Amino acid sequence: MAYETGLTIAFPFNYVLAGIILGVLSLEAFLRRNRAWGIPSLIIYATTALWYFVEIFYTPEEYTSFPNSIIEDSYTEVIIFLISYRLMISYCTKRLVNRRLNMATYISQFTFNPNRFLVYIASVWLILLLFGLSRVNWNLVEALFPLTGRAGINMWSRAGAGAAGAGGFIISSANYIYTLTCAFFGILLFFTRNQIKILNLALILASWPFYMLSGTRNQFLAVAMPAFFTYLLLSKQKWWMKILVSLLLFGMLNYLFTIVIAYRDVGFQSVVSNLMQGQEINKPETKHLGLNMAVELFYINQFYDQGQVQLQYGFDYLADFLNFIPRAIWPEKPILGLQYNLLRGFGSSRGDIGVFATIASGFIGRGVLNFGPWLGPIAPALLLALWSALLSRFWSQRYSVLRLCLFLMGLGITPNLGRDITLLVIWPMIFGYGLVRFLEHLDRKKQRQMSRFIPDSGSAAAIRQNFYRDLENDS
Repeated sequence: MAYETGLTIAFPFNYVLAGIILGVLSLEAFLRRNRAWGIPSLIIYATTALWYFVEIFYTPEEYTSFPNSIIEDSYTEVIIFLISYRLMISYCTKRLVNRRLNMATYISQFTFNPNRFLVYIASVWLILLLFGLSRVNWNLVEALFPLTGRAGINMWSRAGAGAAGAGGFIISSANYIYTLTCAFFGILLFFTRNQIKILNLALILASWPFYMLSGTRNQFLAVAMPAFFTYLLLSKQKWWMKILVSLLLFGMLNYLFTIVIAYRDVGFQSVVSNLMQGQEINKPETKHLGLNMAVELFYINQFYDQGQVQLQYGFDYLADFLNFIPRAIWPEKPILGLQYNLLRGFGSSRGDIGVFATIASGFIGRGVLNFGPWLGPIAPALLLALWSALLSRFWSQRYSVLRLCLFLMGLGITPNLGRDITLLVIWPMIFGYGLVRFLEHLDRKKQRQMSRFIPDSGSAAAIRQNFYRDLENDS
C-alpha cells in the first residue's frame, strides 16, 4: 500500500513497473519525435503521468483508505493501457497519414496567411461576444471579467441537464466556438506580424481572463495550452531557455490557480480590491483538486470487486457520441456517467434519478466501467490511438497554417482528455475542423479564379510565385 511515514513513501510494485514502462515509452517517443506519431504520443504519455502518477506524491494520504490489492489491480490496468496504446498507435497512424502530399492542399499555405486568418477568427469572436453580451444585459466588463466567479452568471451560463431546453444546445455550441477562437488567438500570436500582432495580443488580453475568473480551469488550459505547445515546437529559442520559460509559466499558473480555487465560489471582488489598494492577497494554502484519477480508478475497482458495477459494454461511449442531439429533441437522453456518480454518493437528494454534482472517472476508469478490468483499458487505448493518429495527420500537413493550427489546438486539449474521453472536451476541435474546411473551400475557390490568369506553361512553382505576391499585398 502507498502510505506516508515522515518523508518516506512506499510505492506499490505495479506502480513502479507502470512508471518504468511509461518512462521507456516516453523515451522512445522522444527519440522518434520526427515521426508523425512521435509528438502526439509524448502528450498522451504526459497526460497519463499527470492523471495517474503525480497524485501519489501530491496527496499520498488518499491512498491509505484502499487495500494494496486494489491499488495493484489499478496499476495493472494502467500497464495494459500503455502497452495497448503503443501497439495501436503505429497502425492507426499508417492508416490515417497519407504520405503523398496533395498539391492543391500544399499550395493553400501560400494563399492563406496568418494575418488574414486572425481577421476571420476575430470576426467570429466578435459575433459570439455580442451574443454573450445579450445574455448579461450588455455589461461588457461583467462579460469579459466575471468577478462574481461561480457565484454569479456569465455569458455561457446555462441550466443543468434537462433544464436548459432547446436554447441549451445553442448556448453550448456558442461556448465551444468561443473557446476555439480564443485558443486560436494564442496560436496565431506566434505567426502574425506588424500591427496585426498588436491586435492579436489585445484580443488575448481581452478574452483570456474570462476563463480564469469564471473558475473553469480545464477551459483555461484548453485555451492556453495550444499557445504553449506552439512556443515549445516552433520557437527558435535554445532548449534551456524553453525550459526556464516553461518553469516560470508553470509557477505563475500554479499561483493563479490556487487563487482561483480559493475564490471562484465567492467571487474575486476582494482580490481586485486588495490589488488596487496595494494590499496582499489572502490566499489560503490549498492543494489543486481534480488530480485524483488514480483514486477514482481505485474506487471503480473496489465497486467492481463488490459487485456494484454493471458493465455498460460501450453504452457510455455511445451516449457520449450522441450527446450532440439536443435534449429538446431527445428528452430521455442519458446523463453521462450517471451510474458511477450514484455509486460515489452524488445522487440527487430530491429522490429523482439524477445527480447534484458530477465527478470524472478518468479515461482508464471509464473503460473499466464499460468493459471490465481486462478489456476496459484497451478501449481508451484504441480511442486515444485514433485521436493521436488524427493529430499525426494534421502534423504531417503542417505546411498549411490552417492544419497546423488544428494540430496545435488538438495537442492543447489532449491533457483534458485524461479526465474523460468525451465530446465535451473535443467539441472545440470539431468546430475548428469545420471552420478550417470552410476556409480551405474558399481558398480553393480563389485558386480556381486565379488560375484563369496564369499562362498554360505555368507550373506549380509559378502558381506559388503569384501567391507569394498576394501574401505580400495582404501583409
